[in-house]
Amino acid sequence: MSALRSKIALFAATAGLAAGTVALATPASADVISGGSDRGLCTYRVCMSYNAGGEGAWFRSNASEQTDLAGAVFGLGAFNNSYQWNGDGLPVKNAAAWITNTGSQDIYVYVNSKAYGWGAYDVVYPLNAGDLQVTRNNEASYSTTPYS
Repeated sequence: MSALRSKIALFAATAGLAAGTVALATPASADVISGGSDRGLCTYRVCMSYNAGGEGAWFRSNASEQTDLAGAVFGLGAFNNSYQWNGDGLPVKNAAAWITNTGSQDIYVYVNSKAYGWGAYDVVYPLNAGDLQVTRNNEASYSTTPYS
């Protein structure tokens, strides 16, 4: 291999390694939750559960936006949920693991409340459910409006 080719190969390898390191160091600011089902148990626009998979106590709301989940608490979960008492009475803010969206608009779940600039988020498509990713145990608000 010529000296020029060796230098090009070394540069390409170094650049690739640097780009991979930067990609690993940059946190994701958003994730999409699509698929999944609430098994027909949520009769509100938004339901969040204390545990993953829709298990545990639930928070329910028909509001299109909650600018701060402080003060909201989990209540008795779905009746076919063997862990329905787990988390009952605990604060929703920074404790939800799962969400379902039964409405017709995307739901954006944010790390921060409105007062702190919303921040990173998970977006849940209409009629979809799943475990929170970016905001799991780190959610403070939600809205049908995408804020940046």
